[in-house]
Amino acid sequence: MEASPAKVIQYFNGEKQNLIPLFQRPYSWKKQHWQALWDDMLVQYDADEKSSHFMGTIVSVPARSVPVGVSKYLIIDGQQRLTTISILLAALRDAVDKNTADRIHEVYLTNRFRDPEDTLKFVPTQADRHTYKSIVLDRVIPDGEGLMTEAYEFFKRQLETGVDNNGDMIDCSRVLATVEHALHIVMINLGDDDDPYLIFESLNFKGEPLTQADLVRNYILMRFRHSMSVGGEQERIYSRYWLPMERQLGENLTEFLRHYAMKDGDNIYQRGIYSATKAHLKGMSTPAEVEAEIQRMNNFANMYASVLDPQLESSPTIRARLENIKSLDVGTSYPLLLRLLEGHRTGRIATEELDKCLSLIESFVVRRAACVVPTNALNKLFLLWAKNFPADDHAEWLIAAMSAGAGGRRFPTNAEFAEAFKSVSQYGRGATRFILCKIEESFAHKEPVNLVSATIEHVLPQTLTSDWISELGDDARSVHSRLLDTFGNLTLTAYNGELGNLSFAEKMAKLSNTHIELNRWLLAQSNWREVEIMKRAELLFDIAKRIWPGPAETPQ
Repeated sequence: MEASPAKVIQYFNGEKQNLIPLFQRPYSWKKQHWQALWDDMLVQYDADEKSSHFMGTIVSVPARSVPVGVSKYLIIDGQQRLTTISILLAALRDAVDKNTADRIHEVYLTNRFRDPEDTLKFVPTQADRHTYKSIVLDRVIPDGEGLMTEAYEFFKRQLETGVDNNGDMIDCSRVLATVEHALHIVMINLGDDDDPYLIFESLNFKGEPLTQADLVRNYILMRFRHSMSVGGEQERIYSRYWLPMERQLGENLTEFLRHYAMKDGDNIYQRGIYSATKAHLKGMSTPAEVEAEIQRMNNFANMYASVLDPQLESSPTIRARLENIKSLDVGTSYPLLLRLLEGHRTGRIATEELDKCLSLIESFVVRRAACVVPTNALNKLFLLWAKNFPADDHAEWLIAAMSAGAGGRRFPTNAEFAEAFKSVSQYGRGATRFILCKIEESFAHKEPVNLVSATIEHVLPQTLTSDWISELGDDARSVHSRLLDTFGNLTLTAYNGELGNLSFAEKMAKLSNTHIELNRWLLAQSNWREVEIMKRAELLFDIAKRIWPGPAETPQ
């Protein structure tokens, strides 16, 4: 390893090519960074020739390549600074006279008379190459937003309309001289035997700014030879497997990698995704083994996408089940869902059996939510089931596994489920609206009502009025405190704001034309007292127990 002070322009001088490895993230500097660089340059622009601005350290390593063409170097640290300087040089080229423009283009931006793949002095990472080539080689600014495009337009604007610290118009030739002579860095060149990824990891694996997904991608790609030309090993792996996952999952990629690592039963925390993946891949000695693993990861990413967006699922029944699980927001179930979906995709689990398994997961979560069973055991339970995933008879195995739990791991029986509908406060809990909506949908009208705008309404209002005290009788306050938030007293309506504390008769008048079936039974009642609330709770429970069956050996 060699370290020495240098001018940043040295990275653009001579016949060479600096490449940003595929394992680096795309260009990410924004206006505040461009402005800071520009302001620092203006200080040197106005200073004497001996003045300089230190831009930090840049780490590079010679790239292994065929013994022809220009010398190539991988930029392990300093990508954002070199990318920005290169874009500034392009903006300068397009703002000066022809002779100076030709010098910038032929000396700093390109290698003349070289093959196309050796033409650029600086080559950004894959995601940025098209935009960069358009700006530098084609001299065409791509339409649409993009940080490289925005950076170019920022510097072009400063060069054409900006002023220096004395209020005079910017002199582009002085800006070029400032870039050539006043911007300094410390150049660290690694030797051929240094592992660039280990250096990269030591520089960046401190929690910030790379995500766990970035680190996983980096480690995987460094298991393959660096792509020196189109179709090279690293580029092929990136383009065929990793890039589609990034595009498909977006900001959910990191969480997918966590659930993918957990699908065999291991509990992985957010900060441990990279370490767990690295440990798993470390035992694979050949690139072929690593490629097979990332191909499998890519297949699971497709399944994960359908968990996040059930509309991607082709089977209507499975799509509906995934929609329900998504609505219940049970991320702890995802490792098990991945095992089930993999079984279905590979033909080991029939659609009917997968439907039963997903129905069991939904029932398990709904019954526990209604019975207010603490959720802290769910993660361990779903991981245990993912770990013990059987080769066949999945629905039979899952109902047995769920039914075996007790205490905080229990699958509530019909008796407990019924009691929850009658006496447990439900309002304000995450699953309550979901349960009411599914009960409404169970009536299966040929013209179902749209429940998107419907909210939960208390029939007996949250604030007792004299009318309601009279309605409830001598035990009014006790009934109110015990049954206000129970299922028997809750319904769905789009008229929530209009109903408020109205009397029962006035509320029923407002709901007389309701299209929601949950309210039909209410309209048939003359009073709304404890007996009616309890009766309605029993009626709703009779529907709920059919929608969400309970544990094995419990009469349904």
